[in-house]
Amino acid sequence: MSDYNDREILDGLRVLASEEPRQAPKHVETFLLSAFRRRARRRRLTAWVTAAGIGAIAAGIATLVWLAEPMLKRAPVSDRAVASAPAQADSAAEVKYAVIRTDEVASSFYPLPEADALPPLESAMVVRVQLPLASLQLMGFPVNDEAGADPVEADVLLGQDGLARGVRLIQ
Repeated sequence: MSDYNDREILDGLRVLASEEPRQAPKHVETFLLSAFRRRARRRRLTAWVTAAGIGAIAAGIATLVWLAEPMLKRAPVSDRAVASAPAQADSAAEVKYAVIRTDEVASSFYPLPEADALPPLESAMVVRVQLPLASLQLMGFPVNDEAGADPVEADVLLGQDGLARGVRLIQ
């Protein structure tokens, strides 16, 4: 295209621009405003739904943890992994963990007479001890007086407060 032709087109565009109104018609302005408002509403709604979903998931996880915690605390004490005091223990803090053979276990734990009045068992520890026969009579076990004064091996179930809850005799 020639330079003359370009100048002619530019002049024509300037004349056309000066004759036309400079603002968009009212219906175009209304349409654009409503479109922008719809888009802004959709973004706000998406943000709220996302935040509510994350909050619901967090509340669900917190509820599961809260409900699972008492179930974990109520787990029964295993017959295999129990605490046994070493022969030369100087204090109660020196407790070692040992494994008891299952052929040693005679029966389940017998509850002690005052154990029902104690708070519920949350965590427990089993300690191997030697009990005199007289203490077995106090707990309500039938004991033969002819058995002598030999101590009997037993496992004592201690609660989280350190109080005895039950006794299991070992053969």
